[in-house]
Amino acid sequence: MRKAIVYASVHHGNTEKLVKGIAEECQVDLIDAVKQPDADLSSYDMIGFASGIYFSKFHQSILEFAEKNLPDDKKIFLICTYGGSANYKSIEQILDKKHASVVGKFGCKGYDTFGPFKEWSRKLLNKK
Repeated sequence: MRKAIVYASVHHGNTEKLVKGIAEECQVDLIDAVKQPDADLSSYDMIGFASGIYFSKFHQSILEFAEKNLPDDKKIFLICTYGGSANYKSIEQILDKKHASVVGKFGCKGYDTFGPFKEWSRKLLNKK
């Protein structure tokens, strides 16, 4: 079974750390949607989309990538990192149009320096 994770990790590297850890343990191809906005996903049996949450959405590069490159009827899993809360609605709207089947979701808090989460993240991660 061929697997890929398409990801965007823009500010603090939270998402990139997570997907690289997954790639070390599992046989999965990583595609950085920011650096590679086009890719042929037709040969993959399962595709993950991973992103930080930006204003309650997946990063715009992931949304554009999925809209443009995701073939119909694929098995999908979703991964997000966030300062506030997980939110999959933006990507799920695209996946619905593509008749994709979401087989799992994972979200975890990450280092965040936006608004009220800045101090919380520093304390949690012992950053100065």
